[in-house]
Amino acid sequence: MRILIVDDHAVVRRGTMNIIIDRFPECEFSEAGTLHEARLVLEDARFDLVILDISLPDGSGLDFLEYAQEHSPGLPVIMLSMHHEIEYAQRCLSLGARGYLSKNSAPEELEEAMISILDGGIYVNPSLLDSRRSTSAMDTLSRQERDVARRLAKGETMTAIAQAMGVSVKTASTYRTRAMRKLGIATTSGLIRYLLERGLADM
Repeated sequence: MRILIVDDHAVVRRGTMNIIIDRFPECEFSEAGTLHEARLVLEDARFDLVILDISLPDGSGLDFLEYAQEHSPGLPVIMLSMHHEIEYAQRCLSLGARGYLSKNSAPEELEEAMISILDGGIYVNPSLLDSRRSTSAMDTLSRQERDVARRLAKGETMTAIAQAMGVSVKTASTYRTRAMRKLGIATTSGLIRYLLERGLADM
C-alpha cells in the first residue's frame, strides 16, 4: 500500500509513518511539505491513501483535497487538523475527504480510520461526533441571518448583500446584528473570523 503524507512539519510526517508502520508494516511512503510539492508527487505516482494536513505554508489543504479528487477520483484522503470543531470535518467531507482526525487523536484512532476508510467507510473523531449532538450555534440562525453572515465572510459589502437579498441595507444590517447576538460576537470582523476559522463561509 502506497501512502502520501502531506504536512509541513517533518516530525509530524515521521511520527505518522511510525504509527502506520506499527500496524501496516508493508506500507510504502512518499512525503510532501507544501501544496506545490504534494501536487508534483501526486502527478508522479499512484497512491492508495493520502493523509493531509489542513494547513499548509503555501495554501490550504482543502485546495489539494479538491485537486486530488480531480486528478485521482476516488482516492481516499484523511484530513489531519488542529481544529476540533465539527464544522471543519463537515467541510472536508463535503469536498471529498473520507476521514477527519484531530492532531490530538490517539495513534489508535489513525489506525481505526485507515481500516474503516480502506474498507470503503468514512471516519470522523468520535469526540467530534459527540459534540454535534449539542445544538450548533449556527443552527440557531435564521436563513437570512446565515446568508448575511456567509456573504460578509466572502467579502461582500452590506450594500451588495442587501441588493442580492432584495432587501434594504437597514434590513440586512438587522440580520447581521441578530446573527452576531445569537453567536455572542461583538463585531463584524469577529463574525467574519468566526465563519472563516470554522470553514462555514461556503457551506
